[in-house]
Amino acid sequence: MGLGLSWGEKRMGDLDKFKEYLELRYSPSTIRQYLWAYKSFNQDLTSQEGVDRFVIDKMRKRGNNPFYGGFLKAYIDCFNLSFHIQPSKKKLKKVIREYKFLTKRQVDQIIAGTTPYISLMVRLFFETGLRLRELIDAEWLNISPIDRSITGIGKNNVPFNVKYSYETSVLLEKYLDIEANRKDYPFHRKKNIVDHADSFHYYLKKECLALGFPGVHAHRFRHALGHHLRADKGFDLKQIQKKLRHSKLETTSIYTEATQKEVDDKIDKEVFE
Repeated sequence: MGLGLSWGEKRMGDLDKFKEYLELRYSPSTIRQYLWAYKSFNQDLTSQEGVDRFVIDKMRKRGNNPFYGGFLKAYIDCFNLSFHIQPSKKKLKKVIREYKFLTKRQVDQIIAGTTPYISLMVRLFFETGLRLRELIDAEWLNISPIDRSITGIGKNNVPFNVKYSYETSVLLEKYLDIEANRKDYPFHRKKNIVDHADSFHYYLKKECLALGFPGVHAHRFRHALGHHLRADKGFDLKQIQKKLRHSKLETTSIYTEATQKEVDDKIDKEVFE
């Protein structure tokens, strides 16, 4: 008998090698999907011509489906194959995402209609532009109702010092005067909570949904602030970038895009009237 592996044994060995490669790089769900693709298509990927057909049939004809592209790249890298993926000659249109910003009026409705804790937090998120964990994990020593400021370390380990309004300062001082809130992290509500940010989000979404605002999360108030400063207050892009602490001006550019509703409202107010 020869010492060489049979075709079936070779395929099984390749499958094991591919599985080991995936386990070091991908999530369990992606591994399951890529293993399915391997079993379904590996016999077709033995030549550059086969790879080219796969690209056309599974990727190009399906809108450059990222699943098949990801699988093919992993397959080629795992076995160190000399095949290459032909780039698409068709230039895809850039998809422009239209953001649906909460208006100042909607934010005020949420502040007026939610429980005192959620209402206070919404005020702080909207007025400071802080990210979720920057505010939830704010420390007692870094909160100053007198200076109306919160300091801390934010994204990319960059320090921040943000201000909020006089009215919010009065409400925050009352909140901090409650004995149960006099602790290292005053916005952490209960001791047995594993993730205070997730807990806050749960109650925020629940209360906002009851008011008729589905899908509200803390970051939407940060977006609402950026939109309010640009659309209602006339801040320029550099000023908004400074307030929201964006490292790149292009990140702030989403607030320069006027929505169709803004245009219609402006025409109604300044043209038709």
